[in-house]
Amino acid sequence: MKNWNRYIFIFCTAVVFGTAAVSYCAARSEGDAVEQPGKIAGATYVGMETCAMCHEKIAKNFKRSDHARIVVASKAKEGQACETCHGPGSLHADAQTKAEKHATIINPKKTPETCYQCHMDKKASFNLQYHHPVPEGKMSCADCHDPHGEDAIRPNTNRSLSPKNAVCAKCHKDQTMVFAYEHDALREGCTTCHDVHGSINDKMLVERDATLCLKCHFQANFPSTGNIGNRGHATSVNRGPCWSGGCHTAVHGSNYNDHLRI
Repeated sequence: MKNWNRYIFIFCTAVVFGTAAVSYCAARSEGDAVEQPGKIAGATYVGMETCAMCHEKIAKNFKRSDHARIVVASKAKEGQACETCHGPGSLHADAQTKAEKHATIINPKKTPETCYQCHMDKKASFNLQYHHPVPEGKMSCADCHDPHGEDAIRPNTNRSLSPKNAVCAKCHKDQTMVFAYEHDALREGCTTCHDVHGSINDKMLVERDATLCLKCHFQANFPSTGNIGNRGHATSVNRGPCWSGGCHTAVHGSNYNDHLRI
């Protein structure tokens, strides 16, 4: 039954991503972007220079970000920089009150749909069983990603300019604190073990069983895995994953035991 569940998941995933790929190719063949930028009735594009008149600091940092290179082209008009995500800004620029300004611009932080226009694969991931509560409205993409920053699309990776795990540590302080005995995997980042947008596995793990641990602990630089204290692990692994089998329960680190036990 477990194997059938896996096959069903693979098939459903292929359908989701296949549909996205067809949509992408169809859009590109017409010379348009995959998705059009948000529409605001009666508004026209004004360019980033107009936005920078009020949002000077954001505009300055944004020029170095990945998002700054996005151009959304349509048959009617071209949107660049700020307006690719926030929509055409003429009404927002002319608004006199704070309420009017909020009502005449798109705020991606309030809904993930704006981000999904480009990141369709992440939308598919959030539909999986275990995910961060973005679709439920309890989180937004901006809680982890600074859309105006240099690390907009690569936090928690080797390409990031921020400290490793800094994004996850904002909420998961207990898991990312300094331990007397650390788990070396955390040096590679939380995404070594967790698929942060969504997974079919509990805790958003990239693997559901001891296979996850064995990806590292079966390598030559971990020679004692199969025989710690003259005791093999062949029978232990059958009882369940290393962390839930009652052994290495302090998977993020321990202050008491160098084998990551509580």
